[in-house]
Amino acid sequence: MSITLRVVLIAVSLLAFLYIIMKIRHSKMQIEYALFWIVLSVMMMVMAVVPQLLYWLTGVLGFMSTSNLVYLIIIGILLLKVFMMTIEISDLEQKVQNLVQELGINEKKHDDEKNESGKKDNHQTKVIIKKK
Repeated sequence: MSITLRVVLIAVSLLAFLYIIMKIRHSKMQIEYALFWIVLSVMMMVMAVVPQLLYWLTGVLGFMSTSNLVYLIIIGILLLKVFMMTIEISDLEQKVQNLVQELGINEKKHDDEKNESGKKDNHQTKVIIKKK
C-alpha cells in the first residue's frame, strides 16, 4: 500500500469519525446507530496504519490479493448492516401497525361515547319539554 493511499485513507477515516461525533453532539444521530460507523472508521484507520495486518490475514486465509480480502471484509460488514437495518425496519413497522390499531380502537370508543351522550341529552330535553 502506497504512502499516499495510506494518508488519504487515514484522512478520510478521521474526517468521517469527526463528522459522526459532531452529529452525535448535535443530537442528529443516536449513539446506537453511530456506533457502527465509528467502528468502521476506526477499522479503516487501523488498516491504513498497520497494512501488515492485512498482508498477514491474506496469507493466513489464502487470498490471492490483499484487495480481495478488503473487498470481502467491506461487503461482509455492509451485508451485516443491511440485515440489522432490515430487523429494525420490521420492528418499527410492527410498532406502527400496533399504534394504528390502538388509535382506531380509541377513536371508535370516543365516537361511541359521544353518540351515547348525545342521545341522553336529546332524551332529557324531550322529557323537560313535555313537563312544561
